[in-house]
Amino acid sequence: MFPNTSDIGTSRERIYADFLRQHAPSKCNVFLGGFLFHDDGTESKQLDVIVTTDTAPRFDFHNADGGGKSFSPVEGTLGVASIKSTLDKNQLFDALGGIASIPPMKSLDGRVSFTIQIPNYDDWPYKIIYASSGLEGHTILQHVDTYYKENSDIPMSRRPHLIHVAGKYAIFRVIKGMKLESTTGGPDEKPEVGSFCLITRDPDLQAIVWALHGLQQNAAASTEILYLYGDIINNVHKAA
Repeated sequence: MFPNTSDIGTSRERIYADFLRQHAPSKCNVFLGGFLFHDDGTESKQLDVIVTTDTAPRFDFHNADGGGKSFSPVEGTLGVASIKSTLDKNQLFDALGGIASIPPMKSLDGRVSFTIQIPNYDDWPYKIIYASSGLEGHTILQHVDTYYKENSDIPMSRRPHLIHVAGKYAIFRVIKGMKLESTTGGPDEKPEVGSFCLITRDPDLQAIVWALHGLQQNAAASTEILYLYGDIINNVHKAA
């Protein structure tokens, strides 16, 4: 169906991006990825799909037809996705490294009303790893554990919220307030915040619902934040 491997990868990225465009809130701009940058000049590794607010500037110098790579400020970025054909150990580590490279968010001090509470802003954007196929869920969990034992300096805010292998499982990073419904009729489970939990029951439905929920929550909260991009504009002017 596809003439080469790179075309297959690009097609999967487009399909995932199109799905988000169709279902994410209209405030979300969804586009094939590139790089996120901080106004101090730090830059992420390449990411496959990026979702920003409708007020965030985009720098599409090499993306005029939508098929190239863009640069977007991390401030105003609501979500990112790393898309893999097959999630094995190497591809997982590559995706985890890309997410870890996302620059930190700025403090909200002075940028929201004192009456507004936006919890976990430092944990933005919502971070997804998606694959069409992959190793078994328990194996991926072991590899995730190994990766973070070897890279313990990576903050929780730069670890994925969701790892989704289509038709097989979803792995969620537990955030504050999250509960897991008991499968035995007992009380809901309350796993440790920051741990990763494997879900095999209705994995596609659960992954889709949680991904859209994460984007919707961030999109709604973003309307309360004063985004200022003056430093970026000034840096562009100096570079020119």
